[in-house]
Amino acid sequence: MKFGSLPWIRYWPALWPALLALYVLAGAPLAPFHGDESTLVYMSRDYVYLFFDHDLDKIRYSETPASPTEQHLRLLNGTVAKYLIGLAWHIGGFSPADINEQWDWGADWTYNRQNGHAPTPELLQTVRWSSALLLAAGVVPVFLLGYALGGRRVAVLAGLYYALNPALLLNGRRAMMEGGLTFFSLLAALAGVWFIRSLTPAEAGEKRRGWLPALVLGAASGLALASKHTAFFTVAAVFAACGGYAVYQGVKNPRGMRRIRNIVFPQIIFAAVTAASVFLALNPAWWNDPLAMPRVVLDLRVELLDIQVQTFGGYGGFGDMLGGFFRQVFVVLPQYYEVAGWENFIGDQIARYEMSPWRGLSVGGTPIGGAALAAIMMVGVWALLRDRRRGLSVRLVVGAWTASVVAATLLLTPLEWQRYYLPVYPAVGLLAALGVDNLTGWILNRQDAKKARNAR
Repeated sequence: MKFGSLPWIRYWPALWPALLALYVLAGAPLAPFHGDESTLVYMSRDYVYLFFDHDLDKIRYSETPASPTEQHLRLLNGTVAKYLIGLAWHIGGFSPADINEQWDWGADWTYNRQNGHAPTPELLQTVRWSSALLLAAGVVPVFLLGYALGGRRVAVLAGLYYALNPALLLNGRRAMMEGGLTFFSLLAALAGVWFIRSLTPAEAGEKRRGWLPALVLGAASGLALASKHTAFFTVAAVFAACGGYAVYQGVKNPRGMRRIRNIVFPQIIFAAVTAASVFLALNPAWWNDPLAMPRVVLDLRVELLDIQVQTFGGYGGFGDMLGGFFRQVFVVLPQYYEVAGWENFIGDQIARYEMSPWRGLSVGGTPIGGAALAAIMMVGVWALLRDRRRGLSVRLVVGAWTASVVAATLLLTPLEWQRYYLPVYPAVGLLAALGVDNLTGWILNRQDAKKARNAR
């Protein structure tokens, strides 16, 4: 029997994402601790208020809140992570009494540990699965986007880059917001591709599915925004791609503009309303005045970034921003902490994690390797723009999404904290995989041409 005729070989494309997801999950217990994990566990008190106390008044915005700290965190951060953390400790057999206090960044490690500002090891390991599972699930939309973008080889390479990226692994395995942000952002991008394809049966090779793609796009976008507000840049890009495609079709075929106006635009509006509804449903703090809350949240976010820059130092100019972008996006050495001195407290955890096979792999790793990765990604960008054999839907979505997250992280990130660059990694992986695929095809074509000439 030939190896290729073994029955399980036929299903390896499905096995590949599953194996990568298992790799992501395997390292979750070993990830070095971060103080923000304490804060997210502390924020899961909202789960208690909703499902134990059934008291929405404790969550709604108030000019005179019972707990200013809780309200500040509630407005500043996403909500999906804290609800899932609450569900995790609830299922795991913990009670509200087991929830720790918020990490006190003004005190030292010993004080926080001795005064209930850190979760117990058992609680921490339980709640980490809420984020790690979502990060692992992100392998699937990456694989599907890669397959739509360039076929099986691109899907395999993009999935591998995602599952081995040390920054994604480290932050997504922790009990923080990054697992949900990554998964639901990818799901929104994939839903955007599906939405556009549903408008063009010739590309999808199937009948239109009506309003279902719009519903999925809206739900995924709302969950992404509720996971972390920075998902806005992905969601806005995906919606812009969908709207841009509708306009393009109308301009290309004026007689079809009536259908675009009467069918497509209402579907896009429906998706946007769905996204807003899902986001608001998960943010009771916004219910009293939803129109005013975006400004309040934006002011809080700007204030926080200003404090971080003043305390830890920020970029000195665009050159520094570009250098930080290169190091964090293409070199990608894991950043285990942002506050100097933490190596004295989690050094043993870092050493144990680094020695494990689950730590991931920095594809760039060095400035030279990072430059090579950037060059390969640019080959992928060129292929995305030039190769019209690829479906217009995935080219539009991936192109708009990449441009948006790259511009946002490059221009709006004021200091070199790796987790602020996480939204860029999946897009880099997809385009780098496309670049490798194109370079490989070019080399093979050259070799075939050379053999043909020699054969003459």
